[in-house]
Amino acid sequence: MPRAQLVHAFSLPVDELWALIGDFGDTGRWSGRPAEACIQEGEGIGALRTLTLEDGRQISYSIVSSPLPVSAYRATMEVAPIDAASSQLTWSGAFDPVGMSDAEAISFWEDIYWMGVGLMEKTIARRG
Repeated sequence: MPRAQLVHAFSLPVDELWALIGDFGDTGRWSGRPAEACIQEGEGIGALRTLTLEDGRQISYSIVSSPLPVSAYRATMEVAPIDAASSQLTWSGAFDPVGMSDAEAISFWEDIYWMGVGLMEKTIARRG
């Protein structure tokens, strides 16, 4: 099973970075594109959350149905302190590619992760 990973340092204390990205149902907080809906079925570990998008400190999620070229996708976003003023995000995912090679799928997901980090950086910059 291929695995994509991104590690990025932010000039933001760990608690502030977690406050920005830690709510799975509120991707709009960091992406600038709020979810049209976040529906949760069940409670706790194993709960199914369905996000519909318009266009420790760790979140794990699975994509169970999607038009994206992947199956059996499971990802984790983890935040860790670097020092008092900065923190690190590790965003990784494992998956089975659909209709593309392992290398193409890894590149596809790494591009998506980098796009997400770019949106996070823009949000942080707007906050001043």
